[in-house]
Amino acid sequence: MKRLKITFGTILLVLGCLGLSSTVQAAGRNPIVGLWSVHYVSTTGGPEVFTYDQWHSDGLEFEVAGFAPGAMCQGTFKQAPDGSVHLYHIAWTFDATGAPSGHWDENLIASVSSDGQSYSGTYARFFYGVNGNFLFEDDGTLTAERLPEHY
Repeated sequence: MKRLKITFGTILLVLGCLGLSSTVQAAGRNPIVGLWSVHYVSTTGGPEVFTYDQWHSDGLEFEVAGFAPGAMCQGTFKQAPDGSVHLYHIAWTFDATGAPSGHWDENLIASVSSDGQSYSGTYARFFYGVNGNFLFEDDGTLTAERLPEHY
């Protein structure tokens, strides 16, 4: 009888570890990793913007906008316990002649859909001049669609 209890206990322990392993793996996945087409809509009068955004499994993010040649941004992100993604993002700004005119910081919070094919959220951008002086803030919403993988 003692041997049966030990065997049964060992089986339960192994099954428990397997179940925990898949739970830990699921919690470690970040569904935002991949390539996305993003649409930003300002709620404070800023421009409507379309971009391509690449989220990497190491917590880095790169975004390219079509509104200006060479407009590229970069950031770092973390997934919060509630599943939302929190991004800190920075980029240079340029005047009409292409000369540097300052930079902006962005704080973005997004949630990926249950099927993993879209996300939506809010953003706040803070614009600064060349000397670092605060100029203005732009807030808004965003939606994104996952781009298909082609190999």
